[in-house]
Amino acid sequence: MPQERWTKIEQLFAEALARPLLARAAFLERSCGTDTDLRRELDELLRSHDTAGVLDIVPQATGSTAFQPSLAPGTLVGSWRIENLIGRGGMGEVYAATRVDAAFEQRAALKLLRHEAVSQLDRFHAERRILARLEHPGIARLLDGGMAADGRPYTVMEYVQGRSLTDYCREPRASLAERLALFAQVCDAVAFAHRNLIIHRDVKPDNILVDAEGAAKLLDFGIAKLLDVAASPNDSHTTIAPFTPDYAAPEQLTGQPVTTATDIYALGVLLFELLTDERPLRMRGLPSTQAMQLLLDRTAPSPSRIAQAKSNAPVPARLLVGDLDAIVAKCLRKEPTHRYETVNALKRDIESHQRNEPVQAREGARLYVFGRALRRYRWAVAGVAVLIVTLAAGLAGTLWQARRAETQARTAAAVQEFVSDLFRANSSSQDDPVKARQTTARELLDIGAKKIDTAMADAPEAKLGVLKLLSELYNDLALDDEAVRLHREIVDLTRRLHGADSIEVAAGLIDLAGSMQASNAVKEREKVLWEATAILDLKHDLDSDTRAALQRKLAEHYAGFDVPRALGYARKAVRLFEVKPLSNDLAESLSTRGGIETHMGLVREAVASYRRAIEVSRAVDGFPNPSLPRFYAYLSEVEYRMQNITGAENSARLALQTAIAINGENHVDTLQTEMRLGVLLFHTGRTTEGIALLQAAKQRALQIRGADDPFHTPVTRLELGNAQARVGRLEEGLADMRVAIASQRANRPGSIFLATMLENEASALVDLGHLAEALVGLDAATSIKVNGGLPLHAAPYNFNTGTRIRLALANGHLDTAQTLLNELSVDPDESMGISFTGIQQLLFTAEVDLAAGRARSATEVAKRVRGKIETSGLSQYLSFYTMRADLIEGSAALLDNHPTAARPLLQRTLAVREKLLAPASPRIAEAQIALAECYLALGDVKQAQSLAVAATAIHTMHRELGEHYRRPLRQLQAKLEGK
Repeated sequence: MPQERWTKIEQLFAEALARPLLARAAFLERSCGTDTDLRRELDELLRSHDTAGVLDIVPQATGSTAFQPSLAPGTLVGSWRIENLIGRGGMGEVYAATRVDAAFEQRAALKLLRHEAVSQLDRFHAERRILARLEHPGIARLLDGGMAADGRPYTVMEYVQGRSLTDYCREPRASLAERLALFAQVCDAVAFAHRNLIIHRDVKPDNILVDAEGAAKLLDFGIAKLLDVAASPNDSHTTIAPFTPDYAAPEQLTGQPVTTATDIYALGVLLFELLTDERPLRMRGLPSTQAMQLLLDRTAPSPSRIAQAKSNAPVPARLLVGDLDAIVAKCLRKEPTHRYETVNALKRDIESHQRNEPVQAREGARLYVFGRALRRYRWAVAGVAVLIVTLAAGLAGTLWQARRAETQARTAAAVQEFVSDLFRANSSSQDDPVKARQTTARELLDIGAKKIDTAMADAPEAKLGVLKLLSELYNDLALDDEAVRLHREIVDLTRRLHGADSIEVAAGLIDLAGSMQASNAVKEREKVLWEATAILDLKHDLDSDTRAALQRKLAEHYAGFDVPRALGYARKAVRLFEVKPLSNDLAESLSTRGGIETHMGLVREAVASYRRAIEVSRAVDGFPNPSLPRFYAYLSEVEYRMQNITGAENSARLALQTAIAINGENHVDTLQTEMRLGVLLFHTGRTTEGIALLQAAKQRALQIRGADDPFHTPVTRLELGNAQARVGRLEEGLADMRVAIASQRANRPGSIFLATMLENEASALVDLGHLAEALVGLDAATSIKVNGGLPLHAAPYNFNTGTRIRLALANGHLDTAQTLLNELSVDPDESMGISFTGIQQLLFTAEVDLAAGRARSATEVAKRVRGKIETSGLSQYLSFYTMRADLIEGSAALLDNHPTAARPLLQRTLAVREKLLAPASPRIAEAQIALAECYLALGDVKQAQSLAVAATAIHTMHRELGEHYRRPLRQLQAKLEGK
């Protein structure tokens, strides 16, 4: 066969292998055309490749074929306890391990030489020597090493919790700027290794992990080479070493000496993949001769060409053309001497590209260099041009100033006319002048929003300003859909005034995304944010206020369904604002970070974030100022989660006092802080005071926002309704909750908040005994969460599951309750003391045990709950929990025929419920019936009859009370009649 023919077959064969199986036929059809012999040859080669031969079959071990780690969990290796196997490579096994020294705790990755890799002993020791020389924040550190009991050497390295570089960029769809920033971190790590005379030789995404804070760590120096042969005489023979073909430089395939240029080639492949999600040449699976031929004969395509051909390219092709294409091409040159001389030179080119400066990779193109200079010094050049024009045509400048003054006057006149016409339109639309004066802010806004469509046609800048003002007012009134509509107009007008790819448009898109958060357009939010990201990337804007604001909006967007990712964006926003003068933007970003940290259970970090936000806000705007009520309220909520009840109450009261001082009593901030204080007091056992504040908040909401308000009024109704239901005013509570639900369904039918409302209603319905209706509500809430992408069991204690357990117990479905309890089971975090989620889990466990007749088990769990509460020092605030525990323990004692032990527990249960709950609460009747049963068992019929009468009176007040409440009363009455 002629050489040219064989070369063509090899090339097409390699390209076909790089494609999915289903796409190969179409590729061959295009490539072979009418050449049937060529097609037949390629088909035969592909069939042979896909058919396993004798040498392709892995020998089967006897018995189980599953790989078994050589170390079992719990094994001690030196000062380290093995947890589990996390990886296995050519010469070693890697385990997660924990230090067992009493002095301190530390988690690490322990790499142990495999039994069958004895021949790799020298290379294992070489890796350990190499790691000992490397102390860099971008390289996983060596912590320890030694010999295991069976004589195998081990190395202990820093444990990096993260994802591979490409996965990290792919899953959140990182922007170009973020990808280049991570690549620069990798360059720093590789350059440090080179300065220490070490070549990595296996730079690839799997050996680079990115942690939650966005820091890249370079791992696995198992095939690295020491350039200083004197430092390691035995390392000189390792020129031929294992490698990953897709990232290997030509010299690695041909067995030529490796140099620092070898790592630069791999960095070029890595950069290519970061920019395109593809590799330049795929060689995995090819025989070494074919891989070598492919690498030596073919030139990698440019990243922009690959991006142009992909509909879902991670970076638009227009951002890759030019500099980045040239940088990648220089890295991937076949001749090592034609690549970058150092990794630092590569990094400098990346930084030059981001600053619009000429890059080394494009040297020689004079027009390109001149163009870059113009872009870099565009303002200086423009200034000189203006000076020349001004000197040459002073009269033109004078005329321009006159036109500008005329434009400003026309703008001011347009705004004045718009405002005047707005109020005239309001007056003329009302027959009654008094009614016109009483027009609500919402009605006046609607008049203005309709008029703006045709107003100020000859003053677009003025129109833009008025649109922004109206949109802010709609946001303040929580009229989100109207705000979104105006923000869309703002973006369209900004495009016409400043250009489609202007920073002003990016800022407008960020504001549009912010207004979408609670609107019916929330599903478009991500697309809008990535459109803003693309503009900032195009402008190479990496650290402006606009970029920082974008990071905060991305954090807010992902907080609902991808919390770790949201935290990364929030931290970036804080970092960008921290290097600038103190500002409200920094305070808001700190608050956003605090909210996400709270959601992740990082409560200590959240407290620090909120306190810093308060500190910054007070430094910028003094005390009091409008932002502080929110910040103090958020701080209160996280302090409550830390069981700092006193601190939480102080912060909540300070939030309310600050809101009143700033805005007076009839303001939405006052309403919100009053509601939050009421909820806190209610949950900590001050039910009367808490409900009084919630009722005041509801009245304030109706007064300020009205019954048709889509947000604040429903929220206060929900909180009040929930509190009323929990104290036993079931019908009142349900009435408020149902009005709130109807409002939410009308305004935001798919919101997660509606799911929360339905779950609260279902809990009250279980108390009232409307079990079938409660199940419908829970299922609807679950459906909303699933459609919204929210994990159902994201939190340790899931309210939906907890209510389903109560529902199953009320129906007598013990197996279902036990199954649900298993789903709810968590390992509660008690590092800060008592865990509220853990207490909830234990109480449900005890209630299921009691219903199943397991009296002793229920008693033990209830005692455990009371013990935790008593040792926490928070007994006075946790009465809702203790009264459940007392009732369970007392009822279990009765079930176990110990009425004497049950009586004080049931008496205390009744006393606490009478103090906390409304007089007509079915929960009080529940305690009365249990205590009456106890008195009957003790022979005190008179006391039992008295309590039965009281319970009957309460049941009479609730005509729709459920059967699971009425059945125990009927059984008690039957026993009394028998007496």
